[in-house]
Amino acid sequence: GFKDGRGLAAALAFGADGIAMGTRFMMSSESPTPDTTKAEYVKAEVTNIPVSKKLDGLPQRMILNPTLKTLEDSSKAELLFRAVGNSLKYKSQTGMSVSQVIKTAWGMTKNTDMTLGQTLMASNAPMIIQKAMVDGQPSQGVLPSGQVAGVIDELLTCEALITSIVAEAEQSLSRLAQRAI
Repeated sequence: GFKDGRGLAAALAFGADGIAMGTRFMMSSESPTPDTTKAEYVKAEVTNIPVSKKLDGLPQRMILNPTLKTLEDSSKAELLFRAVGNSLKYKSQTGMSVSQVIKTAWGMTKNTDMTLGQTLMASNAPMIIQKAMVDGQPSQGVLPSGQVAGVIDELLTCEALITSIVAEAEQSLSRLAQRAI
């Protein structure tokens, strides 16, 4: 959940060598993410970015939208049905046969604690994410996000963002150094 220089300074003060700011840079004016999708991120509220396992069985934070809501409200049978449909779409893109898709998914269930439906969905998760993040159809896909998206309300340029992060970090570290004296 890092978005600014204060967060960077805090992490450095705790001994980190740096921070990851994927959501923050994705929410920059220069990001290749479609504007329609970035608009959904800017509108996001912190309380509307839950952790879900419904996309592929792994816990991940996403902005609640119609697609995620449908996944969250789905029963195991509905998820399995959706997963099979999505796997058929995936099959057409990879050239795999139906039996190859099912065999691969079944094999994954033996090495993980994921259900067959989750493994089938996992194979298609990139395509569901692509709907929002590449195709610019945020309500048709999912919106992976750090919770920090709920407190970012402007799309700065990367130059302005880095300049701001450096200035805030320097100020914060300077204040921290003065307190240590």
